[in-house]
Amino acid sequence: MQNVIIRLQQLVSTMPERLQLFSAEEMTHRPAPGKWSKREIIGHLCDSALHNWQRFTYIQRRQEGPFIIATYPQDELVRLNNYQQLPTGQIVNLWASLNTQIVGVLKNMPAEKISHPIVLPNGEKEKFLYLVQDYLDHLEHHLRQVFPDENIAPPALPHHWHIPTEAAMEALSKHPGGKPFITLLEKGKMYVEIYQPNKVDLQKPHDQDEIYVVINGSGTFYNNGERRTFQPGDLLFVPAGIEHRFEDFSEDFKTWIIFY
Repeated sequence: MQNVIIRLQQLVSTMPERLQLFSAEEMTHRPAPGKWSKREIIGHLCDSALHNWQRFTYIQRRQEGPFIIATYPQDELVRLNNYQQLPTGQIVNLWASLNTQIVGVLKNMPAEKISHPIVLPNGEKEKFLYLVQDYLDHLEHHLRQVFPDENIAPPALPHHWHIPTEAAMEALSKHPGGKPFITLLEKGKMYVEIYQPNKVDLQKPHDQDEIYVVINGSGTFYNNGERRTFQPGDLLFVPAGIEHRFEDFSEDFKTWIIFY
């Protein structure tokens, strides 16, 4: 369930701006007789969101027995709502609002309802979680029609997305040259290091913003003319190009560094 929620949040935060970049001609062009335009596809996704929002809500009221999933007249609703003639912004805002509400409903879904039985229109029996995943799959299917030349698949996890501190320190100990840091994760312009200076912090200003998350140790952090004491678990932010360093730190000091 959590993966679906995260993906829906990603789409709600990114799709509206991208959809507004299409011209009115691009949004209303129908590729063939009987085929929806991009504007009508987004309208259909509004209808889908409305019906599934109701399903996701009503199923929580079901005490016993399976929840029956009914179909809805997709083509007729697209025609009756006259999406082809509505402003793109109006349809996109409706879609974003409906999916924002769906995210809220799913976040507050009682755990026991996730496995509640449902009956699909074809008579097959499934669990409620199937319906949630199917909603996301349907949404992404139609977005691929709107963006046929782009990849709108969910962002892939890096191979090493879970890095225990012990594994990071072992990698650092084997790092050639005895450097006090090692890069453990890279994603685009973001990369993560573990850092354990020896007695003196010799680092210079960097060309990216950075965040430190202290793992162990304590001491003083100098940041653009200010000094603050730190302890395990503290977060420290440094803008790009700013002079900074760790001072008077304990022997067990080590920290994560996130550059972005």
